[in-house]
Parts: sequence; structure tokens; C-alpha cells
Amino acid sequence: AAVAIVLTEHATGLSKPVVITHAGGERLFVAEQAGRIRIIDSSGSLLATPFLDISSQVDDSGNEQGLLGLAFHPQYATNGYFYLYYTRDPGAGLDRSRVSRFQVSADTDLADPNSELVLMEFVQPFSNHNGGDIHFGPDGLLYIGSGDGGSGGDPQNNAQTNSVILGKLLRIDVDGAPGLGDGPDCDISGNTNYRIPPGNAFRDGSGGQGCDEIYANGLRN
Repeated sequence: AAVAIVLTEHATGLSKPVVITHAGGERLFVAEQAGRIRIIDSSGSLLATPFLDISSQVDDSGNEQGLLGLAFHPQYATNGYFYLYYTRDPGAGLDRSRVSRFQVSADTDLADPNSELVLMEFVQPFSNHNGGDIHFGPDGLLYIGSGDGGSGGDPQNNAQTNSVILGKLLRIDVDGAPGLGDGPDCDISGNTNYRIPPGNAFRDGSGGQGCDEIYANGLRN
């Protein structure tokens, strides 16, 4: 039998929403490309004050740049952690993707903008195909779509080059300090805020045959 699908407007007032998710409750969290996270309450009302506004440090000058990913930690109710993927511009012609952890403040409708812990950065050579989708899997690990670096047709062959993070699905463990041989490999942030989980394709320590963060390769955006 034919099934009728009816759309009912739930909320308005958002600007370039790119992610909609929840933290285990009735509120919806919407990431706007310019660098803001907005809250829609259970009645459909958009709260006037953003949950977080990092637009001053987000580069959204390209059509596929900006705040592109948002994921809440599986234990968000107890630790208040959530994770963002966004593009930034550390200097002229130096676009980078960054994955960071933030934490909610004492007010559950407001995040602490000073709580940023940078996990990972990597260069984006073009303004398109910046990826950005991030999710926690049922294994509790964080999965990151990096994008192939952009232009058209992957001219740098990033998706098939395992010594670079681009063009991949990455998988990292954000819940513990790295030990000997299982720390970051191809991250350029200079931090050591995640571990490489067992089962990643090239888990052989820093400087091995491929980026240890890689879970799958050959991916466009």
C-alpha cells in the first residue's frame, strides 16, 4: 500500500545547519557551518544563546569548509565531553582540519569555550572535499571522515596514498593516554591526546608503512 509522508516544521531560525544530533535527551543540537552550535528544545524552540560559538576560529570561507562535525561522547551524561571537526586557517594558504574535544559548563545549555583540547590536525590542500563527519561507533571509538583533500578527481591521489590521512576513514581511541607505540602517527598538532586502537590497518607505531589512524581508505568526502 502507498504510504503518505508528511513533513511538519519543527524549528526555524538556523543558518546553514550541517549536523543535527542529540546528547541522549530531548534536546536537539544543530551545528551551523559558520562555527556555532544551537539548541532546539523539546517544544521546537530555538534557544537564543548558542550552546557554543567558535566562529572566530573557524574558516568557512569555502563552500565545503567550516564547522563540519559534532559528536557527543557515549558517556556525555557523566563527563560532559563532545567533539568537533572544523577547518581553520593558521596562515595565508594554510588550511587545516582540526578535531577537538570540548566540555559542557555547569549550565547544561552552555559549553565552556575555553575547554578545547586539540586531538588532531591535518592539512587540507584545497577548499573542497574537507570531509568532517564524525561519529562514535558501538565500540566506543571515534570515527572521522577526512575528505580526499579536494580539487577534482583527487589529483594528489590522497585516497590511495596511505602515508597521508586524506581520503580515509580514521578511527581513534579518545579515552586514554597513549602508550609505547600506540600514540598519534600522522597528526601534525604536536599533541598526544588519543590512542591508536587495535585493528587499524597500519597500527605499527610512528613512521611505519602507513598512517596508524587509518581504518579504511579510498574515500572521497
